[in-house]
Amino acid sequence: MSCITLANMRKGVLLHKLILLELVLGYWQGFFILFNPPVYAWWLSVAAIPLNISWWLHNVIAWMKLKPFLNKTVSRLFIGTVILVIPYWIVEIYANFTYFHNVNKVFLKTRPWEALCRDPWWILAACLLIYNIKTKYDLTLTQIVRISPRFAVMLGAMVLSICFIILDVLSVTSALKSVLPVGINPFWKLSFVFKCLTDSVVLDDFKTALDRLRHSK
Repeated sequence: MSCITLANMRKGVLLHKLILLELVLGYWQGFFILFNPPVYAWWLSVAAIPLNISWWLHNVIAWMKLKPFLNKTVSRLFIGTVILVIPYWIVEIYANFTYFHNVNKVFLKTRPWEALCRDPWWILAACLLIYNIKTKYDLTLTQIVRISPRFAVMLGAMVLSICFIILDVLSVTSALKSVLPVGINPFWKLSFVFKCLTDSVVLDDFKTALDRLRHSK
């Protein structure tokens, strides 16, 4: 996805640079499977730092993409609440480190709150995008697929990411039984992959992308 972003990003566009940064920050955590203890625990806990930053940055990117559709009050509320959850991520980084180094089990208490501090803005952005497509652009899914398969891929990735968010919540709240340790379930990883895909496959803000679709209709 980084290659796709590099190939399509335009020089001097902050949004494009942030998307590339989001992708690069999110790489490292997945390499923990290559190591044995104690490197395994160190990698998991240290790589969680750029990963959590990437998750937070994804919401900033969602705000930037959605901003042309938001009035000033809603826009400030959106980005303001994104900023307000930063203390949670600081605690989560600490909890992750102490959990995987067998210091304490604070992570077991913070992990169920992760989705609440990570995903509401993304779900809201997806819902508002669909709403604007239906009310302001009068585009059907068939027309979107015909005009821009790339935009259709983005919408599909949005839906899949939300489905995996729901599965992650069910997993960490024990509604969905898993033999894996807390936080190691595959659902948040798959959700994150599809989030990154939505950002990289359509780099511009949603209004710019939709205006382009309407002109091609």
